[in-house]
Amino acid sequence: MRLRSDRLLLGLHGLALLRGWPFQDPEEAAQEVRAIRELCGDADAPPMSDVLEVDALDTTEAYASWSETYDQPNPLISAEEPAMLGFVKDLEPGLALDVATGTGRLARLLASLGHVVIAIDASAEMLRMGRGRDLAVSYALGDLGRLPFWDGSLDVVTCGLALTHVADLGPPIAEMARVVRPGGHVMLSDIHPVAVATGAHAFFRRPDGSRGATRNEIHWPATYVAAFVAAGLVIEGCEEPVFDETFVQAIPEGAVRTAARESLLDLPFALVWRLRRAV
Repeated sequence: MRLRSDRLLLGLHGLALLRGWPFQDPEEAAQEVRAIRELCGDADAPPMSDVLEVDALDTTEAYASWSETYDQPNPLISAEEPAMLGFVKDLEPGLALDVATGTGRLARLLASLGHVVIAIDASAEMLRMGRGRDLAVSYALGDLGRLPFWDGSLDVVTCGLALTHVADLGPPIAEMARVVRPGGHVMLSDIHPVAVATGAHAFFRRPDGSRGATRNEIHWPATYVAAFVAAGLVIEGCEEPVFDETFVQAIPEGAVRTAARESLLDLPFALVWRLRRAV
């Protein structure tokens, strides 16, 4: 697909204008309106340098293609990991499972805290990258919709930034609740639905510089809560890390960076849950 940067800029300026309504400083609002009028007044297509060629991929294809560059700096992970660490650092070490582990970043975190860790993922390519980094974690192919473990056999289950790719939260959350023991913990993170609703899908760059993307699904907090209740999970904590200046500074293009600062700063970027299976 061919993505025009002017569409993104229009959306960001519009979001900034809407966020300020009706109490925004009039001059700031006028600046946003002028930017929108300028973009809309140019009937010509943008220069080719402002058109991105992006391959639209399904989740399996995307993560196979993304595996070699997945561990490059990622502002979503930078926002999510401190909250996840805060939720797992006080757990008593035990037998832990990291579901949809990717290259194993959360599995390695659990291992560093003294847990015996099994990490599963549906992508052989992502697992291969993880195996090359840490021999203390046991990696295996596995589907988050059907976990190969006995009921109540694990102390901790984590799943980071993966459920946004499933249409229905209920089955994978029920599976994670099933395999954790009563009183054990499930720790989940995801991209925040507000971020997805404002255009944050899974974009990535390959080693050769080409780009790909896969769709993120919107799951509102109430949908998570309903799935937790149905699975017998009790909410012990919830964090909503926000878009911060680190995210803004990572945007290479100046006009987009300026518009993002006005529109996205301090909106929720990630959603992190600490859950306990009811006894």
